Amino acid sequence: MGRFVLEASYKHGVDTALLRTDDEIADFLTELANAGPDYQSATIYVVDETADEDPAHEVVVGVDQAAALGAVRYAGDDGEWFSKGDRVNPDGVRYLYYGTAHGFPADSEVPLDQVRHALIELLAREGKRPACLSWQPAAY
Repeated sequence: MGRFVLEASYKHGVDTALLRTDDEIADFLTELANAGPDYQSATIYVVDETADEDPAHEVVVGVDQAAALGAVRYAGDDGEWFSKGDRVNPDGVRYLYYGTAHGFPADSEVPLDQVRHALIELLAREGKRPACLSWQPAAY
């Protein structure tokens, strides 16, 4: 086992999930997709279990089981980025995090399989932004 782990948090009363394998990541996304309308997104950090330092990044994933789509936000040393999908949602993209809506760009949704691959790569790259997604910078 490596020394890095994904720490994922998404719901009141549920312990922070520690994800070390591809299967654990897939199972977590399934759990998140079934968590109910107030818990559609999670914060995720890659943590070095052998060090006592805070991660230099934050990832937020949102999932929509009905549409089989999700979105990824990455914030780190190289700025804030959102996944870029092939279609624009005319209603906008929002995922609830602990009951509070977080907005994503209207073209940020990608298939859930791509979200899973992004988290697997995030862990493998020890917290660096995954290269398997197309990214767009945050527009503020």
